Amino acid sequence: MTVREVNKLVRDRVPGIILENGEMPSFKVLSDEEFLDALNDKLAEEVGEYLESKDIGELADILQVICSISEMIGGGQRELEYLRDEKAVERGRFKAQIFLESIDDLRS
Repeated sequence: MTVREVNKLVRDRVPGIILENGEMPSFKVLSDEEFLDALNDKLAEEVGEYLESKDIGELADILQVICSISEMIGGGQRELEYLRDEKAVERGRFKAQIFLESIDDLRS
């Protein structure tokens, strides 16, 4: 019998999928504090995977993790979208593709 160490947060259905594949998962349910830490680790993992692949599926994974984090810290997806829209009104979006290179202080 070969045991593969994984030690990472997985989606809810993954243990069942592993069982369907004839393997036996070993897992635990995290406390809220452990879960938030694991979500933050997962976010970094998914961002790294997106940066490497540039695949839209990885963006979907990032969005799922972000929504889960938002729910954990008390905002939820609607609150997150509201704040995103509010910031867009105040500061704009990224549609103009502006890359700020420097700022000269004209007051000095």
